[in-house]
Amino acid sequence: MGVIRENWRIAALVVIMLASTFALFGPIGGGAGMQTELVTLSEDENTLTVDESTFFLENTTVELTNESTNEIVATDATIDIDGDVRNVTDTSAVVANGTIDVRGGSVVSPTNTSVITATNESIAVSGEATLRTENSSVDLSVERQQDSGLTNLQYGLDLSGGTRIRAPIVGLHVTDLSIGDQPQLASDLAAALDTDEINVQVRPRDGVVEVYDGAVNKSEFASALQSAGFDVQTSDVQTGVTSQTRDTVVNTLQGRIDQTGLSGGSVATAGDGLVVVEVPNTRPEQVRNIVTDRGIVRIIAEVREPGGNTTNTTVITGDDIAGTSPIGQRQGGAWEAPVRLTDSAAQDFQRQMNDLRFTENPGNCDRARGSGAGSYCLLTMLDGELIKANGLSLGFADSLGQGTWSDRPEFTIGASTSGEAQDIKLSLDVGSLPTTLDLGQGAQYDVSYIEPSYAQSFKPLSVITGLLAWFAVAGMIFLRYKKVQVALPMLFTAIAEVYILLGFAAISGLALDLSHIAGLIAVIGTGVDDLVIMADEILQEGDVATGRVFQSRFRKAFWVIGAAAATTIIAMSPLTVLSVGDLFGFAVITIVGVLVGVLITRPAYGDILRNLVLSEDQR
Repeated sequence: MGVIRENWRIAALVVIMLASTFALFGPIGGGAGMQTELVTLSEDENTLTVDESTFFLENTTVELTNESTNEIVATDATIDIDGDVRNVTDTSAVVANGTIDVRGGSVVSPTNTSVITATNESIAVSGEATLRTENSSVDLSVERQQDSGLTNLQYGLDLSGGTRIRAPIVGLHVTDLSIGDQPQLASDLAAALDTDEINVQVRPRDGVVEVYDGAVNKSEFASALQSAGFDVQTSDVQTGVTSQTRDTVVNTLQGRIDQTGLSGGSVATAGDGLVVVEVPNTRPEQVRNIVTDRGIVRIIAEVREPGGNTTNTTVITGDDIAGTSPIGQRQGGAWEAPVRLTDSAAQDFQRQMNDLRFTENPGNCDRARGSGAGSYCLLTMLDGELIKANGLSLGFADSLGQGTWSDRPEFTIGASTSGEAQDIKLSLDVGSLPTTLDLGQGAQYDVSYIEPSYAQSFKPLSVITGLLAWFAVAGMIFLRYKKVQVALPMLFTAIAEVYILLGFAAISGLALDLSHIAGLIAVIGTGVDDLVIMADEILQEGDVATGRVFQSRFRKAFWVIGAAAATTIIAMSPLTVLSVGDLFGFAVITIVGVLVGVLITRPAYGDILRNLVLSEDQR
């Protein structure tokens, strides 16, 4: 026990390295995410077999035939197809324990096989069969569990491939306005600008008005405000959105990426109001949809009177939803997203349904003509587009009319497809975007995609670079000290520092990029530099006769190292909070590496050096 107490810093280093080993190779690490590989099936023979994966087919027609030489076999999988699916012979698609969902396309139901059934643009498969393509070239994005090798390390865009989008936010805003009590200001401005009211945001307390319609220019916005009684000039209108809106956009986009299971994705701000979205192992089309779909859900009560006049009243918005449940399919094929309203929203909705006479006309929804009593429809709108029009069911209308529904305010939002229902649920879960990233024509944005196979070639190059840096440092140390007993512990301590940082990356789920690799290499250099200071201070000032002399020299060297570490942390800290892109990862690794060195590895090296230069009696 006395030996451990005397060398507790070395013992702490060993324990932390064991913990890092467990994080890197054990069950507590962040684990590998999903990776997407692009596979092309051409007219030549090509067979692909993938287990537990998801296929995305875009802009193509898939024909099911038993005469094709191109074959896909998927087990425990889901195949999402954006295009047409047709059966031309008596064969079938094979998906064991899975489904094929078709979005934006059509399904021709096979007439001569019982293995495939097509309903509401989705194919259900039972038994064993094979999905093939014939006389066509099809690009498939195959998503599967990422193979990270022996470790739990995750890799970012530079080392695993994926998509990066850097773009401004759509919007114009004016600040320092004396708005006062003007509840109709948003609707008045929307009418003047010929845009939807969801594109106008008014914050009276902050004196801010924002417009999120890219078709509105500064002069039009200023004119609309002037018509509303504000002394605003075109020069007062600023491009972009306020910091509050920008933060909302960033948080909502991050929530969408996390909810959709895109592992390792990140959203951050950059200079001049830009937002940077990085999603590893993902095609640009998927990321583009995430950043351009606002996900604004509204339920509108449409009343068509017998005389033909129609009035629309927004009765439910995303802010009124208290929670959601998993989507499901109704009898007849329609899909639904079960939701629960907040207490106050439930009371308002119940009152409006009675005031608008929906409870007196259950099931009466005919938008084309309307009955003699008119038409009463609840319209589900997503981003301004009609998803579904429904009338009130008889039971729903009765509970609303009796005033008992608000005691348990649950109902379902209808959708035509499972994709629409899932989009509604996702939008309600993570919130809607007040505005989107500007990817329109003329916008200053860039979209980059790194092919996974190309990006992964950087992994061995990064390892080689790190080893070269370590060997270069090792050579200089041996040339300087010419003592193996001094140099080897120094090199071991430097490697231990990097190893601990890799364990930190594994357990925190940090996705390693080239910026992090640069930080690791910098840690090797600064770490060995500090160890050289320690060795020089202790060994170059004459013999170390006693433990007291050693401690005096060690403290002197450690004060120098501590001051250098504090300077490095102070210098790097701004890079962790400013919008500096890839420098963020470099700064984080460098700061953590400096802290690990000062708190763990430098003191442990001091104990190792003390055991080497002092006998047991001298200590």
